[in-house]
Amino acid sequence: MFAYHNASSAATLNLWPAAGASACVCVQEALPFGQGSGLIHYKETGEKVGFKPNRCSPQPRGDLLVQKNPTCDLRTYEGGLSTCHHHWKLLDADQEIPWSDKPLVYFKKFRVYFQEAPDISKYTEIHRSDWGIAADGDHAEYDVPQTAANAGNPQCTAGGSGAGCKLGTHTITGTWTPLPAAPKGKGMHIVAAHFHCHAPTCLRVELWNNNTGELLCRQEPIYGGTGSKFTGSRYDESGYIATPPCLWGKPEHGLEAPPLASGMRIRVVAVTNSTYGHHGEMALPEMSYAPM
Repeated sequence: MFAYHNASSAATLNLWPAAGASACVCVQEALPFGQGSGLIHYKETGEKVGFKPNRCSPQPRGDLLVQKNPTCDLRTYEGGLSTCHHHWKLLDADQEIPWSDKPLVYFKKFRVYFQEAPDISKYTEIHRSDWGIAADGDHAEYDVPQTAANAGNPQCTAGGSGAGCKLGTHTITGTWTPLPAAPKGKGMHIVAAHFHCHAPTCLRVELWNNNTGELLCRQEPIYGGTGSKFTGSRYDESGYIATPPCLWGKPEHGLEAPPLASGMRIRVVAVTNSTYGHHGEMALPEMSYAPM
């Protein structure tokens, strides 16, 4: 009973309920939604990538946490940027890779405008900042959940005909103050707003002055070949999508005066098509400022 325990070694102790009985050996509460983290393991190569907790910010910074969006937690994560890596194949195990010997080819088209600047003093340097509505930092993706009216309809899934599918929309918002209040003198003013979102899911993104309730900018994608007045006949090309930015400047150039951004509480609203579910969507305001 009082003998000296002079032998020690590593061992594994298993606790099991008696035959025919049930028992709770240890109870540990699950982590709150949004704190599930760990590693995503790609079995084919053994590569592992980290999945951090607290990826989604609480309201009013964003809606994803309270909506329990799957992208916020490893336990519910289904797909998106965190699984999009070089040579990773995101297909089911029984699916053949259709492009194994045919590299995917896609095209980008850019149009660059410029003018000579003989007197650099006439120009003002602009500053840019981006914020993903989904979260701070480098995580700006989120899932667009399929509208409940189409859930369970095989025609409203990948490969379905789309027959009987009802149009649905999904909305998230983000509210924050990106810049401190302006000191006496010049403040930072918004001169351009571009909103990064993905076609064909993205329907519109809006920028609001949350201090006053004023709508500052609404951006909607314009599809080529539709005869849009914005693009004109020269640039109305089928197969391309234009996402015109919001611009501010001098009235003589046909632009509204740049609004003061310093101290402004900004609210961004992103509306997407949820007829089908989507992974890896983004709602990423890209803002340009100038001191005035």
